[in-house]
Amino acid sequence: MVTAASIYQANTTLSWQRALQRTLGNLLGLLLFTALLPVIHTGHLAMILLALTFQFCAEASITRNYWLGSVWVTPMALLLTEFARQLPARTLVTDRWTDTVVGAAVGLACCVLVTNRRAADRIEVALDRVAAAEAAALRLLDGDGEPATEAVQDDARETGWARDRLAASLMELREAVEVSAGEWWQRAVPEERVTLAEQRGHRTLARLVRRLSAPALAA
Repeated sequence: MVTAASIYQANTTLSWQRALQRTLGNLLGLLLFTALLPVIHTGHLAMILLALTFQFCAEASITRNYWLGSVWVTPMALLLTEFARQLPARTLVTDRWTDTVVGAAVGLACCVLVTNRRAADRIEVALDRVAAAEAAALRLLDGDGEPATEAVQDDARETGWARDRLAASLMELREAVEVSAGEWWQRAVPEERVTLAEQRGHRTLARLVRRLSAPALAA
C-alpha cells in the first residue's frame, strides 16, 4: 500500500518515473541489507549504529534523489523489524521485494486507468488568466505615463500587485502545460498559443520590473 501510494505524482509520466526509482532503490537497498547481515547479527549495538546511519543517509538524500533515498530507507525498515523479532533473511527480503513489485504495479495501473481528464482544460483557464493579467498590466503601463512625485508610492503598490499577478499567472500556465504534457490520452497542448502568451507575458513583466526600479534609481 505504501509503494502504491508513494508513486503518485502530478501526471502519469512522472508516476512511471517514480515507480522505476522506487523499484530500483528498494532492490539496491535489499542487496545492501543482505550484504550487512553478518554485521547486523553481531548484536544490538551494531543494529542501532546501522539504523542511525541509514536514517542519516536517508534524510540527507531523499529530497535530492528519490531512488538513492530508497536505497537507505529499505534496509532501515527491515532492520527495525529485527529489533522486535529476528526473522529469516530470505523471508524479509522476499516479502519486501514482492511488496515493492506488486505495489508499483497496482499504483501504475491506477495512474493509467484514472487519468487527469481536466489537465487540458486547465491550460485554457491558465491562458485566460495570463491574458487578463497582461491586459491589466498594460493598462497600468500605458494609461497614465510617468507618475507624479507625490503618487510614487501608490503607483509602486499598483505596479507590484500587477507584477505579482502576472508572474503567478505565468507560473500557473507553465505548470498546467507540464502536467498536461505528461498525462496520457489528452488532446494536444496548444504549444503555439502557449509560447506566444508566455513571450508577451514575460515582456510585460519586464516592463513592470523596470517601472518598479525607476523610482529607486531616481532616488
